[in-house]
Amino acid sequence: MAKSEAFARIKDQVLRIVAAIPESKITTYQSIGEHLAVMPRHVAYILSQLDDNTKLDVPWYRVVSADGSLGATKRDPNGDTQAQLLQREGIDVVGHAVAPPLEAVVLPAAALPHGIPRQVRGR
Repeated sequence: MAKSEAFARIKDQVLRIVAAIPESKITTYQSIGEHLAVMPRHVAYILSQLDDNTKLDVPWYRVVSADGSLGATKRDPNGDTQAQLLQREGIDVVGHAVAPPLEAVVLPAAALPHGIPRQVRGR
């Protein structure tokens, strides 16, 4: 089933934002969603559907829930969990969440160098 042009555009924007997250930093589904004027769950869906090649190219694991929680079952093509990938970059993870204080490692999507202006969509 083909996705719409709007979905393709939003997916491209999500991937550009995620690609701009520097090593040892994270952002949230909520922050990306607010920047693109889409629901955070749409951002999560896009990232959950990435194929293995894209997972190797885009640091999908640097995006977490607003409370710092991780996807417990998310893995890269090599079998490493999201927690393992973040820990490898020096981000503390306790259980299935980034250790507080989140402010030490979270960057808002608007502060990342992706070149995508804040979106406004009609309601």
